[in-house]
Amino acid sequence: MPTILFICTANQFRSPIAAACFTRQLALMKTPGDWKVISAGTWAAEGLPAHPKAVEAARGIGLDITNHRTREVNAELLDSADLIVCMQSGHREALEAEFPSTRGRILMLATLAGLSGSDIEDPARRGFDHPDEAARLVCQSVENAFSKLIDLAEARQP
Repeated sequence: MPTILFICTANQFRSPIAAACFTRQLALMKTPGDWKVISAGTWAAEGLPAHPKAVEAARGIGLDITNHRTREVNAELLDSADLIVCMQSGHREALEAEFPSTRGRILMLATLAGLSGSDIEDPARRGFDHPDEAARLVCQSVENAFSKLIDLAEARQP
């Protein structure tokens, strides 16, 4: 079973939307096999709901993240993932420093999606002033990178 782990900062906006969008794409594309799609945050408190602006923005693009609960990234999650996908290069740098076994296993969503720059910025940094735009960017990035994500995750299966 391929496992993909999406990571952002607080696990309240970008990574849960990415996970929900990827899960939807698996169903839409009738991707074979059982997939485990999870998300976590580098600075997440455990068990919080998605940010209300994320829930609303996700709903606007046909995703339901109302049952999402935050989790902090840890060694067990990282070790279980075939593919680790981060929203910002700072996430990758922090994870590779704290968890050396992740070196070379972490990919940037923006890069895979062909966006200029390697980061998908945190909407919290702008006070959530354009949450719909941020949600669309995350989901569009997942959709653009979907085939690459599938191929990379499947290639890393034992």
